[in-house]
Amino acid sequence: MTTLYCKHIHRGSQLCPQCTALLAFEETRVSQCAEEGSKSACKECDRQCYPDAKRLEINHITRWAAPKLRWRKPLLVARHYVSSILN
Repeated sequence: MTTLYCKHIHRGSQLCPQCTALLAFEETRVSQCAEEGSKSACKECDRQCYPDAKRLEINHITRWAAPKLRWRKPLLVARHYVSSILN
């Protein structure tokens, strides 16, 4: 979603430094998650891994990209919804 957002909003063929840093931050937090195996999604987690500013930025990107992702990658979105229902 961040890649789609950056390429459309920042109008570049490559990710801008701000979006690259955000992706690196997200990957670091996910890899360091203490409850990775015991939950199926971050929204089910009791503790907050992200600072408020980063969480707001990620929510903004998600709200912008989710409707567009449904049209660009419908199978990926369908698989995500089915797996969230089954878990």
